[in-house]
Amino acid sequence: MKKIATLLALLPSMSLAHGGHAPVPESLHAVSHTGPLLGLALISVVLGAVLYQRWAS
Repeated sequence: MKKIATLLALLPSMSLAHGGHAPVPESLHAVSHTGPLLGLALISVVLGAVLYQRWAS
């Protein structure tokens, strides 16, 4: 319960997935939870590059 409460506070969408899906191999499980974070990081980097280009020109 403590783990779910922590996840709910930090990453609400990920906490709902725990216990809500069929058992999957650990390698796939880890990727399914880090995928959204990697996507957010990629979007942030691209947005930062675009804003920097606009600022520099």
